[in-house]
Amino acid sequence: MTSIHLRPPSHHLFVQCCRAPFKLASHLFVAAWIIPQLVAAAGSAAVRRTELTTKGMPVKSSSRPRVAVAILAVVGVAALIAMVVARWQSPDETRGTASTGGTTYPVEAPRQLEAWARPTTTDPRAFAIAYARAIWTYDTSRHSYVDWQNAVSLFADPTSAAPQVAKSLLPQWAEWDQLQSSKAHAVVGGITAEVTPALEAMINRGQALPGWHAYVIHGKQTVITDTDTRFLDRQAAVAVVCTPTCRFWSATAQVSP
Repeated sequence: MTSIHLRPPSHHLFVQCCRAPFKLASHLFVAAWIIPQLVAAAGSAAVRRTELTTKGMPVKSSSRPRVAVAILAVVGVAALIAMVVARWQSPDETRGTASTGGTTYPVEAPRQLEAWARPTTTDPRAFAIAYARAIWTYDTSRHSYVDWQNAVSLFADPTSAAPQVAKSLLPQWAEWDQLQSSKAHAVVGGITAEVTPALEAMINRGQALPGWHAYVIHGKQTVITDTDTRFLDRQAAVAVVCTPTCRFWSATAQVSP
């Protein structure tokens, strides 16, 4: 007889999009109006100084200072426009996560495997098999350990402790590091789900919640690394609750005959 111990379980974006062109236009207007006046004032002062001689007699100034002032004004306006445009574009181009040192890193979108898909079903057997497939399928070259944890957590009710139980059947961090270093990936096939006499007795004695179902899941896992290929027998006891849509309730890998 199988002995099983199951554990219990935007409108802001629109405003920003409209505000950005207005801010850019206002910055450009200010730059185009103020910079020439500042440069012209500085140039006029320079011209007045050239009109005085050591004897106090005015000397006719040449047109070269005025040309230089005009060139400086144009260059100053162009440089400021370039800076304003670059600053305006930078929030969208450098979107990411800032570290404690001030460096910004791009945010990676979570990656999912097709085998991790959580079904929306009222069939408890199909749901339990889908969960087992998710915990026995991985590809270290395509996703992170956190991606895997998050995908498995989706099978459970997020308002309960069930997500932590769902993740507990995954490899530990140290095991994941070893799998990643060997470029491992795994698939599983031949998955079956059976109701053992012990599980049946729990239901018949009224010890289970309404809609509670439990199965012992078996599967053949193929693990491929950069050095070899292994074929492993996997098993787990999985409990789900369907009221009527199914969700993960509990699971354990400790299944003894």
